[in-house]
Amino acid sequence: MMDTRASRENRNIDEVVRRHLITGAQDIVELEERDPVDMFAGQTIFKSLAAAAAIDIEKPAMVLLDLSLETTKKQVLSYEVYLRKVSQAANIFRSLNGGEPPVVAAMLPIIPEGFIAAWGAVTAGIFMPVNPHLEPAMVAALLTASGANILVTTTAHGPSAADRLNEILAVAPGVHSVLLVDSDNIDMDFSRHLEAMDGNLAFTPDQDPLATCTYLPTGGTTGQPKLAKLTQQGMLINAWIGGAIMGPDADEVIGIGMPSFHVGGLIMLALRSLLYGQKALLLTAAGFRNRDVVENFWDIVQSEAMTSLIATPTTAAMILNGKMAPTDHGLRTFTCGGSTIPLELGTAFPATFGVELREVWGATEFHGFQGCQPNVVKPRIGSVGLPSPWHRAKAVEVDENNIFVREVERGKQGVIAINGPCVCDGYLDSSQDAGFIISGMPNDEKWGSSGDLGRIDEDGFIWIDGRAKDVIIRGGHNIEPKVIEEALSSHPDIVLVAAIGRPDKVKGELPVAYVQVRHGSSISAAELLAYCRDSVPERAACPVAIELIDKMPLTAVGKIFKPALRDDVICRMANEILTDRLAGISNFSVSVPESAGRKQLLISLEIESSSLNADIMELFSGFDFNTRIKVKESQVS
Repeated sequence: MMDTRASRENRNIDEVVRRHLITGAQDIVELEERDPVDMFAGQTIFKSLAAAAAIDIEKPAMVLLDLSLETTKKQVLSYEVYLRKVSQAANIFRSLNGGEPPVVAAMLPIIPEGFIAAWGAVTAGIFMPVNPHLEPAMVAALLTASGANILVTTTAHGPSAADRLNEILAVAPGVHSVLLVDSDNIDMDFSRHLEAMDGNLAFTPDQDPLATCTYLPTGGTTGQPKLAKLTQQGMLINAWIGGAIMGPDADEVIGIGMPSFHVGGLIMLALRSLLYGQKALLLTAAGFRNRDVVENFWDIVQSEAMTSLIATPTTAAMILNGKMAPTDHGLRTFTCGGSTIPLELGTAFPATFGVELREVWGATEFHGFQGCQPNVVKPRIGSVGLPSPWHRAKAVEVDENNIFVREVERGKQGVIAINGPCVCDGYLDSSQDAGFIISGMPNDEKWGSSGDLGRIDEDGFIWIDGRAKDVIIRGGHNIEPKVIEEALSSHPDIVLVAAIGRPDKVKGELPVAYVQVRHGSSISAAELLAYCRDSVPERAACPVAIELIDKMPLTAVGKIFKPALRDDVICRMANEILTDRLAGISNFSVSVPESAGRKQLLISLEIESSSLNADIMELFSGFDFNTRIKVKESQVS
C-alpha cells in the first residue's frame, strides 16, 4: 500500500517543478541543455499531483462554474480533495476489474469528475476519453477498439450519447462496469463509489513513465477508430511545455473551456495546472459551447482572476465582437489553436484588449503542442512559432506510402514532420502506424508526420498552409471524408464523389460533396442530400451541400485532385456572398491563384470604391484564407 497523504509542511517550489517562461529562441536553446524529465519531480501524473498537493493542500485545485454563472453555485476542490479522489478512483477501477489494470473510458463534459477519472485511470491502468456528442455507434466502436471494460459517464449534464446508454452497451459487450456521475442510482453513482473507498492507494501502480497510459481518439469522430498511444512522460513533458509557453507561475488561474476528450483540454490545460500547482477554472460543464461563457467572458476573467486560456480563433472573434474589457482585466495570455488566426483578428484583438493572440499548433500524436510563440515579443501572425523545446521540425517530401523522399529548402512547402520525446509510438492498431511514422528518415530517426503542409522560414518559425490529410474539422467533429464518399458511392447514379471541407466562420469547416453522375442521369442535388441523410451514419458528417459537376478533376495517374475542389468551393462560397452584396453595384470575378503559402481569394471588381472595398474585406474577415481585392490595376489587401 502506498501512503498518498500530502504533507502540510511547505516545500521548496523548485522541488516540484522548475518554472521558466519562454521569451525567445535562446531560451529554448538553453532549456535543451537539460533533460526534459528534470523539469518536474514527479515522473508519473499521480506523483506530480501528490507533489503539488504537498505544497499547499488547502489551495483550490479546481473550480467548476455553474451553467448559470452564479458565483454562489461554484464547485471548489482543494488539492487535498483532488488527490484523495484520484486515489479513490484508481482504487475503484482496480477493484472493479478484479485487481487487474483496467481500460477506463470516460464520456463526460467539462466537470471535475472527468479529470478525477482520467488521472485515476492512468494510475490504475489505461484511460480513454470519449466525446459525449458522438453518435452511439461511434462510441461503441471506440469502446470495442480500446478494449474498455469500465465506462464513467453521466446523463445529468445535458444531452449526450449517454442518453442512449443501453444501445451503446448492447454492441460493446466488453464493458462490464458503468459508473454514472450525479446519478440517483446508488449502485452506479460515481461519487458514492468514491466515498466508499480508502483515500490512499490500495495497490502499487506501474512506475514506468514510458508505458502506454492513455488511448486518445484521433483522426476523426466518424469512420474507423484511431487511438494514439500516449505515455505519462510524454504527457508531462508537454504539460510542462504548456506552462513554459502560457505561464508557469503558481498563481495562474487556467480557464478550461476546451473539452477533456481533446489534447488541449486534457493535457495542455488540466494537466498543466496540476503539474504547476495552479488553479484550473472549468468554464461550466459546456465550456465554450455555452454562449453565456463567451458573452460574459470579461466578467468571468475579473471575478475569477483568470489569467490564461486556450480557445479557437472563432471564440476569440466572438469575444472581440462582444462586451468591452475593463482596462485592468488581468488576463495575461490568450492562446489560440485549432485553426489559423486571421490577420485582421490577430491585429484587432491586442489593439482592443491589450493581450496578444499567440497561435500554437500540435497534434494528439505529439501529446499536444509542437509549436510555440515566445512571450514578450510580438507574435508573428500566421506562424505557429518555433518548434517546442527538445523537438525538431522539418518540411519534407514523402511519397504516397509516407516514405521519406527529401527535406525541402527553407521557405518551401512540404509536410511538417516532428522528432522528439513527445512523438508517440503510434496507434493501438499498429496497422495504422505507417501513416504517421515516416519511413526512411536519415539516420533511421523516428519522425512523425503532422499531416499538415507548411514551411519553415530562415529563423526556424513554422508556418502551416493547410492539411495534407483530408479530415474535415466541423466544430468539435473530425470527419473522415471516406464516410461521406462511401455512402454516396453506393448510389447507382454516381460515378465519382469527393468530400471536402468548405470554410466556415463559425464551425471552421462544413462538409461538402462534389459528385459526378453517370451520363443521362437526371438526379438532383436535393435528392442526393436526402439520400445522404439516410445513408451517412454520422449527422455531423452529412454534407451541407452537393455540388454536381460534369467532370471530376483527376491527377495524371487518375486520382481525384482535391486541391482543385478546395479552390472551387472557396470560389463558389465567395460568389454567393458577393452576389448578394454587389447586386446592381459592380460586376466581379473571383479566383484562387496558385500560392506557396496560405490560400488566397482574389476578388476582381470593375469599380473603385474604398468604402466598398472595406465592406468586402469585412465580409471575408475571419476565414482561414487571405483575401485580396483587385480593381483595374490597383490592389487592396
